[in-house]
Amino acid sequence: ERRLSNLKSDVLELHNIAKRSVSLCLDGLRDNDDVRRELESLEKEADVLHSDIDYNCVTFIALFQPVARDLRFVISMMKISSAYERITDLALEIAYYYCYDENLLNIFEEMCNNLLEMFRVIEKSYDEKVDLINTLKQFDDEIDVSYEKAVNYLKDRCKVEMVLVSRHLERIGDLLCKIGARIVFVDEGRRVWIK
Repeated sequence: ERRLSNLKSDVLELHNIAKRSVSLCLDGLRDNDDVRRELESLEKEADVLHSDIDYNCVTFIALFQPVARDLRFVISMMKISSAYERITDLALEIAYYYCYDENLLNIFEEMCNNLLEMFRVIEKSYDEKVDLINTLKQFDDEIDVSYEKAVNYLKDRCKVEMVLVSRHLERIGDLLCKIGARIVFVDEGRRVWIK
């Protein structure tokens, strides 16, 4: 039980690193080198923590040969950890671009605000019952609308990097939905698709 609790704590720490990365990425996009350096540090921290989580999960499986709920939990924590690590990669990549178009930045802000709400809902779900499926679907739908808005705005302007930024932000929403689906799987033993 102590090992499972520690594993959950590590995943929550990685959750917070990923959330912080998303909250900062647009400041890097606005050409803030201090933020870029912080994001680089967060990305390295996420890589190390993700590796530790994977190692601890494999060790737990090897030592205790868990079944049913404990096995679902451990395997899901490995996959969730991977998704959070990928989110930090995407946030750092976003920060390496530049954007001076306020209209576009406003769309990206809408997307980031929805992403941060998704983080909040997921974080809450680790300790209490939350309607993850419907709540995350609602936020993901809003992010998809913003994504379409950004792509349509950029279509005539041919700014490929900014299309990538909007795509990465949309992808982070998809990853957060996958994390929520894994949490439902751990809690209820059923597979759901949040999309």
